[in-house]
Amino acid sequence: MRIIRFSNLGSSEKRYGILENQDVFELVGNPLKFPVKGKHMGNLSDVKLLSPCLPSKIVCVALNFDGVEGFSKNMLEPLIFVKPPTCCANPDEEIINPFTDLPWWGEAELGVVIKKETKNMGIEFAKDHILGFTIGNDTTVGNLESRDHHLARSKCPDKFCSFGPWIDTDFDASDCLIEAVQNGEVIRRARSSEQFWQWPKIISEISKWMTLKPYDLILTGNPPDTVGMRYLNNGDVYTAKVEGLGELTNNFSIQD
Repeated sequence: MRIIRFSNLGSSEKRYGILENQDVFELVGNPLKFPVKGKHMGNLSDVKLLSPCLPSKIVCVALNFDGVEGFSKNMLEPLIFVKPPTCCANPDEEIINPFTDLPWWGEAELGVVIKKETKNMGIEFAKDHILGFTIGNDTTVGNLESRDHHLARSKCPDKFCSFGPWIDTDFDASDCLIEAVQNGEVIRRARSSEQFWQWPKIISEISKWMTLKPYDLILTGNPPDTVGMRYLNNGDVYTAKVEGLGELTNNFSIQD
């Protein structure tokens, strides 16, 4: 099942839905508990897709692929940072860099959405604790004074995490191709099976010291680049792709 959140064109009302091919259906009930397909609401082209849920926080993993600068096979646990819900952006929404004099870039990532409160979870229970998978773009801007770019100023400006276009509850994320495409050119690529920390282990490790809430989003890491570091320019189009899951596209602009 593909769960979406949407509004009808020309309407401000937001609702959950179920997407089948290009058809949008009303989602009846709680998306977290036995969602049911309701009446037909129209075609995908008739609605505006929103971020597929509203997380209380976005928890991100850094340095999760061999070939990414700073990666080490001697890591004892995942390197974690957190983005606030004000970072959430919709599919196709324009992302604006408020720091006009600093370089910025996109990061295409496989995302996992939490289904129920998760604390001290064993790896063997991971599947029971997730709603499904989505695609994220962990937008990042360079920091002042050569500070670590995982700090809040670099990672947490408004709209600096688009995700969607849906949550796929049946997706098999064990070995899918993850790609970043900037202006039509593939600039990052790797398979989920190559991640140093796999998503069940990530959730288990985070839950040892942080309570995860329903709809929280976990981003599992940025693939290594294929063309050298590529920064964003005003007007660039960036697409995060996950094989079998879909595509997430946003336009990027520099604040006037």
